[in-house]
Amino acid sequence: MEARKVIVLDDEEMMLRSLKRRFKVEQSNYELHCYDSPIAALAKLDEGPVYAFITDVRMPGMNGDQVVEFISKNHPAQKCIVITGHAERNAIQRIVKTGNVKGILLKPLDFDKLVATLDSLGEEPSGGNNQN
Repeated sequence: MEARKVIVLDDEEMMLRSLKRRFKVEQSNYELHCYDSPIAALAKLDEGPVYAFITDVRMPGMNGDQVVEFISKNHPAQKCIVITGHAERNAIQRIVKTGNVKGILLKPLDFDKLVATLDSLGEEPSGGNNQN
């Protein structure tokens, strides 16, 4: 089975390195593409199907609800998972209303919960370049 492409967007470089290393060690069926820039991460969606897009809520510049809103408008079938170090109830409620959010996970991330959430998304990639 071909690895499922997953984009991870977070401004914490250490978390991105740790996730990438853990997925490699676990030999998971996921191919992580990690970004600390929302522009670069969102541009990756135009390159082809992406199984899941994981984004942090609080980031400098463009925050998680803006990222998910952009994805919902430009890639309406794209499945998203939101991660947050702070339970920002209002921000999370706004993000969930977009309809693209399929999971919310709290930091520090529990690797097994993240994999279970990814596994629960289903078999088909979201088709990253399906713009309206």
